Amino acid sequence: MAMVKTHVSTHELVAGRYRLLDVVHRETNRVSWYGEYVEDSGAARPCLVTRIGLPADQGEEKARQAADRVLGMSETMARLCPGRIAAVVDAVEEAGSLWTVTEWIDGLPLGQLMEQKGAFSPARAAAIGLQLLDVLEAAHGEGITHGELSPGQVFLRSQGPLVLTGFGLAGATLAPRVAAPSYASPEQARDERIGPAADLWALGAILYTMVEGRPPYRDRDRPESTLKGVDRLPLRAPLRAGPLNSTVQGLLRKDSRERLTRTVVRQSLTRVLDEDPHAGLPTPRLRRVCATARHIGPQWSGRAMAAGTALAVVAVAFAALVVTHQLPDADDTSAGGTQARPSASAAAPDEDPGDRG
Repeated sequence: MAMVKTHVSTHELVAGRYRLLDVVHRETNRVSWYGEYVEDSGAARPCLVTRIGLPADQGEEKARQAADRVLGMSETMARLCPGRIAAVVDAVEEAGSLWTVTEWIDGLPLGQLMEQKGAFSPARAAAIGLQLLDVLEAAHGEGITHGELSPGQVFLRSQGPLVLTGFGLAGATLAPRVAAPSYASPEQARDERIGPAADLWALGAILYTMVEGRPPYRDRDRPESTLKGVDRLPLRAPLRAGPLNSTVQGLLRKDSRERLTRTVVRQSLTRVLDEDPHAGLPTPRLRRVCATARHIGPQWSGRAMAAGTALAVVAVAFAALVVTHQLPDADDTSAGGTQARPSASAAAPDEDPGDRG
């Protein structure tokens, strides 16, 4: 599988209707942009556009099936977890990639937040872990495995619960892991059939990353090499996990049958959070810079959402995203001159020069 390139011309519209503006987050085979849906009238509305690299031998029919699977799974999960799942409004195959389009999320990907603020305290990591566990429990109760969970799929907002993306990608392509191989479970690395235990491994890997500032297994030059490391290399013991240490190591067991259960994980994370109840969630803070009235037009329509019977004109308030952890060194930056969308400062995982595996 080829690496996904981020250098896409902003003058060209994806599928003839989506304009790419700023990169929000990068992973090995996945890039997300702040984008706009350009209507025939010329009006535009914000959205999140994600490009996922597909295997070279994927084939057009398989690509269409992948798009349909993502749309269907998003709809199912939105019913199970309203307000916690980003609604996928379109999914198309173009130029050897799967492009998914979701309604814009007023928040930042967890990966970008960590790039900007560094490692989290165990209590803050536990708070995020508990919210992720809520969504996973709802999915697993319906026999649904996420299979692609990573920091790039988790969006933190200034208000309300976190929002999760990426349901439906697992099994939608021929690749064992299409988005972030360094968060794949060992059974995924071996291209075996996966279940809820794979999501618990990914939860453990995200907890590890939040407290250590790096994933448990580093991204290598090729996804295949990364997956081989996940399967064969021993886990580097976490150094900053503190009270989360046993939970993280219990989730990152190579044998899926030996991993902690959801019940045990919930008890452990709750205990850590109870010991530091004032930690709170490290969510982005939104500061209003300006409010620009914008013609949005009809609601999303087509394959993912039913067409509305009336047109609506709404005002979209563009806000600058100023990230804060409420840490001692966190400062409120000046609102002057800030753009009304997240910065594209998140670095690609494989740009870290250190050996993280």
